Amino acid sequence: MIPALPTVNFSLIFLATLFLSGCGAAPESQDTQSLPQTTLPAPTKLEFETKTDTVAMERALFDSDASHEARDIQIRYMVQIGAFKDPQYAAAVQTAARDRYHLPVLNDFNTSHALYQIRIGFFETREDAYNFRQKMRKDFPGDYKDAWVVQLKR
Repeated sequence: MIPALPTVNFSLIFLATLFLSGCGAAPESQDTQSLPQTTLPAPTKLEFETKTDTVAMERALFDSDASHEARDIQIRYMVQIGAFKDPQYAAAVQTAARDRYHLPVLNDFNTSHALYQIRIGFFETREDAYNFRQKMRKDFPGDYKDAWVVQLKR
């Protein structure tokens, strides 16, 4: 005895085949007139010409007025309160100085000595910085007896 085959709906298979065969575009059905016809410009060859001597150019830059202004070194003075290895202690000294004098207090880490340098104020002259150091020593003799004036160049 031959087993019975399941009934297949051939009309569904036929429709699916028609649908799938229509999805592809045959060469004759492509519409080439609807594509934009653009012609790309030919690539241009970029040429650079250098006629200026590098050394002469550097001299010309240094001789200009703007370069003289840029090369002017700004000198400022600060009072260094101390230099510390312990970062927490350095931060405490920095906070105390800021609270006492309400001036900028910098905490700079010196990599060559592995020290936190605490500096206060920005003064135009060495004399102004020295006078402020004297005031600090007078106000808090035990805290700032070893403070000194430092010169900063920018």
